[in-house]
Amino acid sequence: MNTTTQRPALYVRKVRGMGRGVFAGRSYRAGEVIEVCPVIRLPASPEGAGGKALEHYVFQWGEGTGELAVALGYGSLYNHSSDPNARFNPRASRDDIVFRALRDIEAGEQVFIDYRWDATEYETFREGS
Repeated sequence: MNTTTQRPALYVRKVRGMGRGVFAGRSYRAGEVIEVCPVIRLPASPEGAGGKALEHYVFQWGEGTGELAVALGYGSLYNHSSDPNARFNPRASRDDIVFRALRDIEAGEQVFIDYRWDATEYETFREGS
């Protein structure tokens, strides 16, 4: 009987100073799809988005709608970086987000995206203004 366990393609673990992060359980090539995540649309107000409970886990959704979205799967757990190794493409018509590798990602490497939040928008949302 083979008792070795294989790591999943993606996994979550705690990261000092960042909370949880998503890591590659295998290598990904540049341009390869990492994950497709369905989303749940939310109103734009912090109260409608779960207030402080969801403030770090939402994406802006829809062109100029002011809506937000929580990505299911690992989608809302990817950490932000201004030098990301992955990107995301929201597909409003399908209510999902596609995450792709921007460059080759090695097994064990944390997957980072740029959430594309303008600093003032992020602070306004966090403060509930």
